[in-house]
Order: sequence, then C-alpha cells, then structure tokens
Amino acid sequence: MEALSNHRLACCVLACLFFAGCAGQASKENINKTATTEAQQTLSTGVTELSLKEFYKFPVGPLGLAPTQKLLGLKDKQVRVTGYMVREEEPTTGLFMLAPLPVSLAEKEDGPADELPATTLYVHLPPADKNNIIAYRPGLWQLTGILKLGNQEEANGRMSYTRLILD
Repeated sequence: MEALSNHRLACCVLACLFFAGCAGQASKENINKTATTEAQQTLSTGVTELSLKEFYKFPVGPLGLAPTQKLLGLKDKQVRVTGYMVREEEPTTGLFMLAPLPVSLAEKEDGPADELPATTLYVHLPPADKNNIIAYRPGLWQLTGILKLGNQEEANGRMSYTRLILD
C-alpha cells in the first residue's frame, strides 16, 4: 500500500513539474509574442505605446523624480497614452490633463494644494481647436500625439514637464 502511495506521489510531482514547464514555456512564448507585436506596431504605425507609469523612475530618489530612459527616448516622437481626464472646476481652453487614475480638482477651494499625480500629462489640442474647451468625460481615454518634454508654464498657471500635442 505504501509503495502505491509513493508511486502516486511521484506521478503527481512529475505531472506538476511537466505542467509548470509547459506554463513557463507558454509564458515565454506570450512574452515574445507581446514584444514582437509591440515592435511591429511601433514600426508599422510609427506610434509607441507609453504608459503614464513609465514616466519616472521608482522609487523616487533623494533628488526627487527622475525621468525614465523610455520617456526621454520618446521626446518629440508620436506616442499613444491611456489615462483618465482630470475633472476641473474651471477648464482651460485648448488644454486638459490626463492622469493615471480618476482625479477631480476643486481649484476654488484647494488652490494649488491639490492631489494631482506627478505623472499627470498636459494635453494640448490641435491649433484648429486651441480656443475650445473639452467637456469632462469619465473613463479611460486613449490619445495619440507628439510627446514634448521640459518645464513649461501652462495656460492654466501650472508648471508641466510632460505634454502631448494631439494630432
């Protein structure tokens, strides 16, 4: 009876190792497929996916936020970014902000003491729409445009480092 139990245990262990190996191989194949698909997408469309989480190195160092190599490498290039439109009491013409999570600003009450994430992206409308205000819409937005970097005072009085100029 004990020999049968040891045999079953050995079979179970071998089966687990086999399936774990298959799963590991499948994961490697999925990673390779994903990397290949992303590379093909970048090459075929000229647009690179950029996550708001890829803006700065984490954890934050003693000198504060430091941009990632990916962010710096995409300066003045066409990127696609997904995020949430920041809800503002007083929106600015030609400009809105995109954040990695839903955010509402109460400028009248809070002033500059708001909770905007450091990875907030300032989105500039195309020149033809620079006098328009984009109405707030909840949910995820996927935007494509040219990534601009560097400190700049925005029309809403805030300082930005990352900007997306919409197509």
